[in-house]
Amino acid sequence: MKQTARMFNDNFDHMITDMPYLKLLDYKEEDVDVRANTLEVKGRDGVLVGPSTFGPFKLILRFYYKGHDIHDYNLMKQRMRGLLFKREPYYIVHSFMPGKKYAVQCEGNAITDINGKAGEFEVTFSVYKGFSESLRDTLDVDFLSDYWQFEGGLISDREIKYKHNSKRFEIWNGSFDTIDPLTHKLKIRIKANAPNGFKMTNHMTGQTIIYYGSLQSYQTLTFVGVHPVIGDERVGANTNHEWIELLPGFNNIEIDGVGVSNVSTEFEFDFIYR
Repeated sequence: MKQTARMFNDNFDHMITDMPYLKLLDYKEEDVDVRANTLEVKGRDGVLVGPSTFGPFKLILRFYYKGHDIHDYNLMKQRMRGLLFKREPYYIVHSFMPGKKYAVQCEGNAITDINGKAGEFEVTFSVYKGFSESLRDTLDVDFLSDYWQFEGGLISDREIKYKHNSKRFEIWNGSFDTIDPLTHKLKIRIKANAPNGFKMTNHMTGQTIIYYGSLQSYQTLTFVGVHPVIGDERVGANTNHEWIELLPGFNNIEIDGVGVSNVSTEFEFDFIYR
């Protein structure tokens, strides 16, 4: 089977391995860059430890090209330079791990000449977010699709849904980490008849969002990260200015309030992998 590599963002979408005579050989993810958060206190043994953060890591793709002659080879070198080095970041997806995407900037393209018309290209990307993401988000979940991988935390013994029509439900986070709307993609859409407002609680974290305004059944309240909006209008002034996170695994969510009815919700996010 031919291995593939693709690069894309909102402005372009290129299958790198569609270029004639170019083959993807292998890939490598370098070690996780753990940034320990410690404080040394004079007169005390050891250090005080806070939550660690993670720096960017390297993704390396190795390609092989063999052209008809040296002119083909030189043209490919130039084409690879123009294709890989962009002013704006983009995503990389490759067929060795087809369910993942990496937000990257290209750092280097080391070329090893094999003869006058062939060579290897070792392309190094900086995965600047410090994590990779699922190729598709939760609203595209299809367990029979190649886009999802078992290593992505999927389970089959319980029903997994991200659209609900009840006040209490479960949201499965198949990530290796907590989804934090301050730093990760998370969109929550809520439709309800809530004349006196409502509160939404994640019972796994104890976090609660309170909306004090009136929500009509034809309106959709959307939390884009930590920002609540109805239509194009920000309505953060009508909230308690809190947000909820999603822990790895199942999260028990409840929406409640006086007179709340006809509730429907959607949770849209990417799984993240260390």
